[in-house]
Amino acid sequence: MASLRTWFRATQPRSFVASLVGVALGTAVAWNSTQMFDLAAFLLAALGVVCLHAATNMSNDSIDFKRGVDDLPTRLVSPFTGGARVLPDAAVSFEAHRRVWIGFFAAAALIGVVLAFIRPKGWILLVLGGIGGAIGVFYTLPPFALQYHGVGEIAVAIIFGPLVVLGSYAVQTGAVAWEPLLASIPLGLLVAAFLLVNEMPEHETDPRGGKRTIPARIGLEKSVTLYEVLVATALVLLVASSLLRLVPWVAVIGLVAVLPLARARAVLRAHYREYPAHIAANAGTIQAVLLLGAGMTAAYVIAGTTAL
Repeated sequence: MASLRTWFRATQPRSFVASLVGVALGTAVAWNSTQMFDLAAFLLAALGVVCLHAATNMSNDSIDFKRGVDDLPTRLVSPFTGGARVLPDAAVSFEAHRRVWIGFFAAAALIGVVLAFIRPKGWILLVLGGIGGAIGVFYTLPPFALQYHGVGEIAVAIIFGPLVVLGSYAVQTGAVAWEPLLASIPLGLLVAAFLLVNEMPEHETDPRGGKRTIPARIGLEKSVTLYEVLVATALVLLVASSLLRLVPWVAVIGLVAVLPLARARAVLRAHYREYPAHIAANAGTIQAVLLLGAGMTAAYVIAGTTAL
């Protein structure tokens, strides 16, 4: 029987940064707007989002394994590529793995229903959660298999940007608003950039299993350019929103993400065809997701606290 450590690895917990910073940001925007904070609701929302994220990661691994996508040369396997490796390494059985990710989807749905019943205007949470759940389920599962058709970046930008941030805001306030939506877009774009850079090492192996990701479609050089566009757009939108006072001016704290992004871009430009030298770009991008999300969250908490 697989250990708890193996099952934890199967969920790919490193990626949960993208989920949790979105929950924190949406909650901080709510705090700044209303000085409202419900700890129990916050924890439930975070747990629900992590369950959905874990289920999506595992179902992705399941489909990739079944189609032979994760049958990679050793040089391409890293903490960011090739999935959790629990199925190719036979650390858990395929059927047990399938039961666990179905259970995670069910747990996420149950938490969403509970939140909808205990929070005001719960129908908003049902709508946002339903959209997020549908994208998570069909991220790699048929009939849509979004990542297999080259729209994975759009899917994650929507989930980890607007849906998670707006949903977390609605959990606290019982409403949706323009400000959390605007605040979420830079975060969503960086998460999309993270997925893009993760897909690049597998641009030749993915299509063998029918997985036509963006790097597989446009090649590595154009993918680097797209990465730069996503990152630059995220940072420009953050600065513009702050200058126009669409978000608190202190939200520019999130620009601390420029530091790992500059390193990641330099590595990517120099080594986009070389592995494992490429890995530093993966690591720098997920660090940027954390720093931008944490910086903006801190900015909103500061703004909301000074307003008391």
